Amino acid sequence: MACLNGSRCRVWNRHPCARDRIWQSMRIMRIFTLPDLVATADAGKANARKYIRGLMRAGYLTVAKKKREGSKGGYEAYHLVRDSGPRAPRLQADGNTYDPNQHKVYEGGLNQ
Repeated sequence: MACLNGSRCRVWNRHPCARDRIWQSMRIMRIFTLPDLVATADAGKANARKYIRGLMRAGYLTVAKKKREGSKGGYEAYHLVRDSGPRAPRLQADGNTYDPNQHKVYEGGLNQ
């Protein structure tokens, strides 16, 4: 594909994956639970849980409300504290998190 000036440029026209949709849901809701993300992002529970854990370790999320012990079906509520932009942070295989909005790598994440 050619850019406006006639040179070739790289275009990222890919369909949003589950983690992109999870990130968008987090940005919209700001405070959410795991079932909220699964329902709004049309993502699997295990994938959403893993992404939440990785973003917690990288400092993007904090726990807004602890799960009440002894209550059946209760979930922790999370708060998005670092909203860096529309592109979802990527959990890398080395255990770090790459933020494509800021072009920075943050320590913490998951070893995938």
